[in-house]
Amino acid sequence: MNDGTNKRQLYLSGILTIVGLLMILLAAYFLIQSMRETLYQNHFDKQYEFLSLKEDGVVDPVQVFHGVKLNTFLKKGNIIFEIKDEQEATWKGVKVNPDTDGMKAFNEVIQYKVMVDKETGKESFIIAMQTNPGAKGSAPVKFRTYSINENGVIKKSDFTNETKSKQETQWIKGLSHETYGYYSNLPYQTGGATSLVVLILLGVASLTGGIFLGRKVLKKEKGEAA
Repeated sequence: MNDGTNKRQLYLSGILTIVGLLMILLAAYFLIQSMRETLYQNHFDKQYEFLSLKEDGVVDPVQVFHGVKLNTFLKKGNIIFEIKDEQEATWKGVKVNPDTDGMKAFNEVIQYKVMVDKETGKESFIIAMQTNPGAKGSAPVKFRTYSINENGVIKKSDFTNETKSKQETQWIKGLSHETYGYYSNLPYQTGGATSLVVLILLGVASLTGGIFLGRKVLKKEKGEAA
């Protein structure tokens, strides 16, 4: 009878120990990734800054940057984006508040930004957009960016939340309801730090409980053997 009980308790001890170790390792991974994200963000903030495009509190949908004309507007219920009067993107079925002024009406799918390199003083005009708003389930969130330098050269890039570069990570911030990080989203999530602490505490409790139970059973078996 005691042998069966001891075996079950040793089995439970092993499970608790393994689960505790896995939880601690998982927490350590998220902690390291969060630290990398913080360092990456600080490095970016030291090198670049974003300038406000607001005039009288509103970002005009029509912008001209070094000879390149940009325009975002509503036509027959669809959001249209143009570069040099050529249509580049269309969104259908996206709800727009008609009482909202300027680019704020389109903020969930497209945004304008001006990024400045603090060292060189050079500016880049950034157009960031989400090409599949309302993506559900496991479908990747798709983005597109256009960057225009001071020579008027335009670079286009299509990517997902999984394949974005470090700069693209910054350019798409504010587009969707979720803020994506390059290494980890955790620092930007509400309650992310609390979840990490809880995971660590549960891991430590499980590991400690497993070790304590195992020692107790082994000590009991030694006493019975004596």
